Amino acid sequence: MSKKRREKQGQGPTENPGLDFLTSQQRQQIVQAQVSASFSGPLPHPDILVRYNDAVPDAAERILAMAERQSAHRIDLEKRVITADIRRANLGVAAGLLVALAFLAGSVVLVLSGYAAEGTILGTVDIVGLVATFVYGTERRRKEREDRAKMLAGLDT
Repeated sequence: MSKKRREKQGQGPTENPGLDFLTSQQRQQIVQAQVSASFSGPLPHPDILVRYNDAVPDAAERILAMAERQSAHRIDLEKRVITADIRRANLGVAAGLLVALAFLAGSVVLVLSGYAAEGTILGTVDIVGLVATFVYGTERRRKEREDRAKMLAGLDT
């Protein structure tokens, strides 16, 4: 099929009819290229590391060493945070136990001193508080595990 015949059928010399106002030579000069690349991670793409090495001797090795130091630093910080959280949780349990024992001792003292109703109320409040704390903590941990599982599965919206 000749060029003239294609133009008669509505198929101009360009694939983009919005450029029909341009001359053939102008259309040939308009070229647009877009290249997009992405790379995720703590280090630049290996090709970029090679270019760093070309610009500065041993730059890639220095960048890798910096990434290793940063990784070790983050691991150390996470370890410290986890250790502090465990210590804080253990201290919280110990403090809760001391408070519960103090209330229980107060309840016993009240009952033995002739204040049976008041001692019983205090003892009941103590035990209900302990049970409520245990149930709430268990439920909260279960919900956190479920939320974490959803997030890891990519279901978190």
